[in-house]
Amino acid sequence: MLLAPLLLSSSLLALPPDLDPSLFPGANLRSSDEIQLAGLSVLYPGRILHAPPITPDPSNANRTPLAVDLPGNLTYLRIYDLKAALPKLADLLARPALILDLPYVGADASDSAAFAATLAKAGLAPTSVKALGDLPAPPPLPSPTPTNSSNPTPPAPPLVLALVNRQTSGPLEAWLAAFQDASGLLAVGTPTAGQPGFYRASITPPGYYIIAGELQPASGSLDGAGLQPRFPVDITPEQNYRVYDEVERGVEIPALLRHEPTLPPPSANPPSAQPETQNSKPETSSPPPDAGDPVLQPAVDVVAALQLLGRVPSLSTPATTAPPTTQPAKPGS
Repeated sequence: MLLAPLLLSSSLLALPPDLDPSLFPGANLRSSDEIQLAGLSVLYPGRILHAPPITPDPSNANRTPLAVDLPGNLTYLRIYDLKAALPKLADLLARPALILDLPYVGADASDSAAFAATLAKAGLAPTSVKALGDLPAPPPLPSPTPTNSSNPTPPAPPLVLALVNRQTSGPLEAWLAAFQDASGLLAVGTPTAGQPGFYRASITPPGYYIIAGELQPASGSLDGAGLQPRFPVDITPEQNYRVYDEVERGVEIPALLRHEPTLPPPSANPPSAQPETQNSKPETSSPPPDAGDPVLQPAVDVVAALQLLGRVPSLSTPATTAPPTTQPAKPGS
């Protein structure tokens, strides 16, 4: 599909007569199309990219999620492929509190809508989400599922926290924001990618990626800025990937937790996100001693605080015992 509305011509740029060409070296060698796209990328951050959009790690396709029971009626679910994780997620949403580990997870509009439907069946309600551009409108969400036919009243929805980072991407971002805006979900971590749609590569000039469709929550566009977590965490990409990779290398999830509370304050206006400049995971760096997981630990502390306030069953209530789970082998490993 040609991007005619955005690409007016391929002629070289003629500088206005009041501009000194020596202050704009090489500008006269650029096409008006390139100058236009470069200008749009500044005016509309996240809608015109000068680097490929973030995409999920293909080695995680169809990969089984990792579920781990934690103390305090809390269950942790690391998701690698959103579609592959939905059956397990549906089962775990019957529990009182659930942490979804979503860094490095991206999903298209269809899988993201299925994720939203899974949460809705468990009683979580988002604000509205609309589609713009070449994305179809998302299907209506289902009503909460009753416990059984003799009791038509749906159970109380679970407490759900989502761990996110700058590589949590795609239309999934818009659904996470919509659920958080309605307090149906609480995000912990750093802002997401700010790419809640899909892009097409420009033909002339090459090297640009132009948004062709996006999902947008009622609170507004996420382009460029991404979902702003209710509980922001000050962490570098290197630290984020280090603790993420520890589990991939066999470290047990409970070993990443500390005993000291590290609950961050909720943020109504978290700091603006910086655009993601690369799709690859960063190199790891040495952690500070006894650092634990600086994203998972605050999420656990949030759950503990809400348990003490009576939002979810108390810490003394035994968690439902699940079949032992082991770290799923990564494809090709």
